Amino acid sequence: MSLEDTQARGARAEDGWIGSRPTAAQIAAFLAIGSVALIMAGVQPVVLGGLVDAGRLDVNQLGWSVTIEFLAIGLGVGLADAFLPPRRLKLVGFVAALVLAVINLAGLEVSGLGVLVIRALAGLAEGGLVWLTTLMIVRSPTPGRWSGIFLVSQAVLQVACAAGIPLLVSPSLGANAGFATLGASAVLAAAVAFVLPASLAPLAGNTSDEPVLAEPIPKAAYVSLAAVFLLFSFFIGFLAYVEQLAGQSGLTPVQGGLAVALALGSSIVGSGLAAVVAERIPYHRAFLVCLPVFLSVLVGLWVLPGPGVFLAFAGLHGLAWGFLQTLQAPFIIESDPSRRAVLLAPSVQAVGAAAGPMLCSFFVGAHEVRGALVAAGACLAASFVLAMTLWLSRVRRQAKSAFAAAPGPTRRAA
Repeated sequence: MSLEDTQARGARAEDGWIGSRPTAAQIAAFLAIGSVALIMAGVQPVVLGGLVDAGRLDVNQLGWSVTIEFLAIGLGVGLADAFLPPRRLKLVGFVAALVLAVINLAGLEVSGLGVLVIRALAGLAEGGLVWLTTLMIVRSPTPGRWSGIFLVSQAVLQVACAAGIPLLVSPSLGANAGFATLGASAVLAAAVAFVLPASLAPLAGNTSDEPVLAEPIPKAAYVSLAAVFLLFSFFIGFLAYVEQLAGQSGLTPVQGGLAVALALGSSIVGSGLAAVVAERIPYHRAFLVCLPVFLSVLVGLWVLPGPGVFLAFAGLHGLAWGFLQTLQAPFIIESDPSRRAVLLAPSVQAVGAAAGPMLCSFFVGAHEVRGALVAAGACLAASFVLAMTLWLSRVRRQAKSAFAAAPGPTRRAA
């Protein structure tokens, strides 16, 4: 092992960062690049809905386009973890953003299956950009707080684009307004990439020339990642059917859209709150607090309430969703203190986001969609069981270690 690698591995700064602390401008660049990569996650109804209205995409293809892009983001993050060391970050960011810009602008001329291909390729590039942001978050002394800040920044950008595209861009570009906006945003991200640091310190178990997955992660980390996958399947599986549930409850289409917007807006508040308290509340306690909220939402919507109550439940879901999502990075780090496993979190979240709506689709019909609540609730319950199992296992190990370390007379007294 080189002297450089030895110093990098041991170089935890006085403020707790692994390696040198990035400058404020570099941190902002990391957050901006990741936020640009995930704009599409918040503007899909605007971008793809415009293509449907223009006859360039049918409704079934719209659903598949969303699913394929989420899966491609997960694959992009996983490939970066498997093959890229934390070096030449400026080049990686510039190339990924430029490729994303070209792909989005190519979408101006496609329709039908071509849209699915374009969104799959875009997802791979987006995954590379999200990977860069995750590199910074996992090296911080407070990954939960920075996860919350990142969630808020991406959500604010998504809301701004979702509101701005129809008002400012669509009048002149029509159905191409979304792809043009995404392409222009990616060009800006390519410029911002030059603000990134050249490299970051390797995590424990890696050298500076190794990708994060060059060494295996602990078995417990796979359990925590499975819990994250199931929780995201619940989050997005539920959200995908909120408008249909609203219609079955007798709400108007406008009220159904408002329920989705309220859930997304409340998630920003939840993420912001979690960013403040992330280092003071363990994940299992946060889950114990959020679980009754989620269950009340599932049960409350099952009875098909009126508009006011329905909107309140949608807001509660978003609030607890944003709060618990922020704490997933510290949760995974508990299972793998080297922090290598947490770099896989965006990939697992993206795949979970794609799997949730697909699973729920098997439990709904043309006039009865409450089966989605059952499927999403099953994912929630399974995630809770895995999270609590990890916590109880950790408590038992700590108690056993404390007992073994106690003096002989103390053990006999016990």
